Amino acid sequence: MSTRRNARNVVETYFDGQHLSLYDLKEEEIDHRYLFKNNIPAYPESVEFDVEKVSHVTGRRGLEGIFEDLGFRQPSDTSHFLWWELSVTADNIRSAEERFLTSLFPRTRIRSQLPFLEYFTTSKAFQKESPYGNFRFTFSIRELLYHYDDQFCPGHSPVLRVYETVLYRREILYTIVVHPRYITLYDDYPRLPNDGEGVCGYANGSIWWRCQAPSETYKHRFNVNWKHRSVHVSPRNEQYYMWDHVCVAFHMEPGWVLPMNRDKLINRVNVCEVSAPCLLNPPETPLSLNEAKNILTHF
Repeated sequence: MSTRRNARNVVETYFDGQHLSLYDLKEEEIDHRYLFKNNIPAYPESVEFDVEKVSHVTGRRGLEGIFEDLGFRQPSDTSHFLWWELSVTADNIRSAEERFLTSLFPRTRIRSQLPFLEYFTTSKAFQKESPYGNFRFTFSIRELLYHYDDQFCPGHSPVLRVYETVLYRREILYTIVVHPRYITLYDDYPRLPNDGEGVCGYANGSIWWRCQAPSETYKHRFNVNWKHRSVHVSPRNEQYYMWDHVCVAFHMEPGWVLPMNRDKLINRVNVCEVSAPCLLNPPETPLSLNEAKNILTHF
């Protein structure tokens, strides 16, 4: 466990080469107000999502740079990483709900069960808005790995590794690093699992993620009726807690561009609202959806 200040002068507690579950983090000697709250209503824990797509969100200047380069590059000379977040869809949530019920009630045919995950998948990990800008590029992780392999990994597939768990005031970030085999910076980090126990891994074109804390604000309680083999949700007083998410960091050297043709870029970008707190770098400011859509028409 170590601490550092990031580019926004925010203190991060991080664990190199580990993806620590919420339970694991509580076993660490950390002075953390929210991590140890004990009045959080029961919620579906360790729900597994299989996510095929990731997204990269940027502001107007980033958008212009991506179309100028016809691809993606590292945001600055001080960072080796091109960052992508999991893009969790409504279908991903429905599938996760079915798997969770099957794990609760094995060998039982689930009938007439009302949806319940929608009450808990409310953190920034599941929202359409983003603090990073108005323009979201979305690709399948399989497609990105293909282009990265083709451009930067001669003769060998890229390597995926467990990079860090990063703990903030109310946020847990699990990072995966992707790099060419000949880049040795990450040799001490374990390979990302493709099955078995763990917080997240990669298999068959999807990143699986066992979500530890799906909400920032808990307004409902998850109830299990073991006798009738069903679940239901009841309202509760609002409680603030942690939320977790997964990011994929592609290693990028200065001057590298992950190439995409213009038509593909146009087809994979859409607009979104900027959520608070806004993390756009000055002088950029949030745009309205109409302003953002109007800007896209010029590309």
